[in-house]
Amino acid sequence: MADLDETHDMHLTSWVIGANLESADFPIQNLPFGMYRRRGDGGPMRACTAIGDRVLDLAAVDAACEHSLNALAQEGRSRWRDLRLRLSRLLSDEAQRGRVERFLVALADVELGLPVQPANYTDFFTSYYHAYNAGKLFRPDAPLTPNFKWMPIAYHGSASSIVASGTDVRRPCGQLFPAGATEPVFAATQFLDFETELGVVLGPGTCLGETVSMATAEDHIFGLVLLNDWSARDVQAWEYQPLGPFLAKSFATTVSPWIVTLEALAPFRAPAFARFAGDPTPLPHLQSIANEAAGHLDIDVEARLAPAGGVEEHLSGANYASSYWTPAQLVVHQASNGCPLVAGDILGTGTISGAEAHEAGSLLELGKMGSSPVCLQQGEQRVALQDGDALTLTASCSREGFRRIGFGRAEGAILPALTPP
Repeated sequence: MADLDETHDMHLTSWVIGANLESADFPIQNLPFGMYRRRGDGGPMRACTAIGDRVLDLAAVDAACEHSLNALAQEGRSRWRDLRLRLSRLLSDEAQRGRVERFLVALADVELGLPVQPANYTDFFTSYYHAYNAGKLFRPDAPLTPNFKWMPIAYHGSASSIVASGTDVRRPCGQLFPAGATEPVFAATQFLDFETELGVVLGPGTCLGETVSMATAEDHIFGLVLLNDWSARDVQAWEYQPLGPFLAKSFATTVSPWIVTLEALAPFRAPAFARFAGDPTPLPHLQSIANEAAGHLDIDVEARLAPAGGVEEHLSGANYASSYWTPAQLVVHQASNGCPLVAGDILGTGTISGAEAHEAGSLLELGKMGSSPVCLQQGEQRVALQDGDALTLTASCSREGFRRIGFGRAEGAILPALTPP
């Protein structure tokens, strides 16, 4: 696990003035990694870090990762820690300002892309409260499947439809089985939903047949991003048995542009989920003393909705530490059968929901599958996302004695479906 060092000092400030604002997502204590290009420039994306309301081209510090963060992800923890320390010292020392200021660009003047190019994407199902809430809607007498408390359940998603924040999402078509019908139809989904998630971005890879232990799992985690697993619930309901989600999920998955590293998240460690009386102890390969003590992360996540032409408003919020399985356990489980890990791949945490009704991370839960519409402040109601709606995820970490850090935004607006063939 990452150690605290001078980069986490809450009193550390930057000569980039915007980084010192209390509300800043990107103070000098954060220094996330992303990819950018100047707005209107059709050239390739370049690696950067965020500092206040600016981005710093990493070529100012290290040209080796100029055009790819996948390569940096592969290099490992000592390399990331070293780069982070150099960035912190350059951006806090006024004497270094003349050396690097010319590499700064205003966030308002850039386009941000996918922070990594994942070859693979796995979406997990790790929130007890989401699993229970969603399961109760479909299986009132047995909300949880028997395997949920024994392993982090997951499905292999589609990396080809992972998109950068700000990309519009086209309402998908698919096979639906309307109530009262005798056969399915092919039509646009009527129950388009979001899922509030985080994505674990993998670092150094493994070879085919190689496994990972709990002791080394976090050496394979580069950092975390926001992730919205857009979902067509009516398509999902018809297709998911017996093999699980497929076309209901693979039309789009939005990720935020910034990878917040485990080093930046070191002050915000939390204990693993406190299991309920009678719950099984994880199998030996999924447990460790360190994981129980501080394997989770205290990250507040929030979903916000803006109807077409309307004002963005809060929908729900929860804390990632309420999820049943930790990031290290996801990595260990992913590799436990010898499946290779690949640098830049993403492991979705699954929908993050809390114990209270207002902490539900999807409209499926918030609206109880349509039986209890969500009332918006502007007078509208939602049981599902409508065309023109813009859904935004945000996240942040706060703890006494440390600077608040944020994740930026993962946002997308809904476009109407194309006419089915």
